[in-house]
Amino acid sequence: MDEYASEDQRENKAIASVIISFLKYEEYALREFHGLRVKKWESISDRQKSMIPNYTKYLADLKVAIEVNGKFFRSVAEWAMQSISIGPEEMVQPDDTDMNKTCSLLIQVYREWSTEAVSERRCLHSRLIPVLKALEPSQTNILIPGSGTGRLLVDLSRMGYNCEGNECSYHMLLVSQYLLNAGLTQGSTIIYPFLHSFSHWKGNEDQLTPIGIPDIEAGSSKRVMGPMSICAGSFVDCYGRNQGTKISSHYTFSQRMQMSRAKAENSKDIVITNFFIDTGPNILDYLDTIVHVLKPGGIWCNFGPLLYHFENDRGVETTYEVNPYSGFQDKVNDSTPLMGLELSGDAIIEIATKCLDFELMQRESGILSGYGRHVGLESCAMPGYMCHFWVLKWSPAGKV
Repeated sequence: MDEYASEDQRENKAIASVIISFLKYEEYALREFHGLRVKKWESISDRQKSMIPNYTKYLADLKVAIEVNGKFFRSVAEWAMQSISIGPEEMVQPDDTDMNKTCSLLIQVYREWSTEAVSERRCLHSRLIPVLKALEPSQTNILIPGSGTGRLLVDLSRMGYNCEGNECSYHMLLVSQYLLNAGLTQGSTIIYPFLHSFSHWKGNEDQLTPIGIPDIEAGSSKRVMGPMSICAGSFVDCYGRNQGTKISSHYTFSQRMQMSRAKAENSKDIVITNFFIDTGPNILDYLDTIVHVLKPGGIWCNFGPLLYHFENDRGVETTYEVNPYSGFQDKVNDSTPLMGLELSGDAIIEIATKCLDFELMQRESGILSGYGRHVGLESCAMPGYMCHFWVLKWSPAGKV
């Protein structure tokens, strides 16, 4: 089997695993979120049951909400299966990691595609749009790593920009393809994004709030849109340098990815990192990749917290360099920690301006933003994130 066929087989297997997790959502959620609470209810005394007479109705409503979410995920899975066939060998039971990712998707969809979460999206838009409008008319090629379920892509393409998203999560990718291409009408689909969280609620009706999505018709032909595409894979693997980056869990040496990285060099006018820059085990790989993909004079806009995803991860990975001539591995480290490179905002700006030829154009810190927060919440649940916003211009000497 050649390299490309092997990569395609791995990709199909990963997609199949996600599709199965979508199909299994209702069974999983009824067992983990509803069934255990029914057992707890049945275990308490009749006297205590009399204290919460409405609890059985709550459990019934919870069951209905799970079933509605299950209908949504089945629709996504059935749509995805139009383009991929799942063989018997791929019909495996998804693990808890897959199922947790599936459950968390509903908050992401709510944040990106509901009217209720427009204030969260506006937190970025109100800062980003003036920056984009101030650029040269020719600066239209935008890359959005960590594009999630695709809303920012749609919003900017509707403004006429040529937008390319990049996403490594097949959970996100399948949902984004469904929302962008399945012809959903405004508010036609109901989800219950908050039902997986059981703490801090003022009332049960808050937890079981139905949300209509999408708030816009993403594929509507009524709007003139710029070109839009999504690339699957790691940001560093798809767009990074071909030399000077160590092979790791998010960077490979395959011929396909080397060609992708070579094509990406100096190809984008603007890179927008939105709740993304803190997601990898090596933020310097991200910075190198942004430099690699930007044209001279290009702009990097960042918005989001510095809540490093691997800060408390005690896992390790194997990293090594590859000799470009012999192909042999060199400087192999089979116990590279995933955690340990959590840079402050000041440090990132200093590296960008002193080491990577960026010029600081704009910076703002301490911006409070929710992430899938219930808009009517009167409690301490989902308090939000303290975010950073900056605009940097890449100005390599002699090239601008």
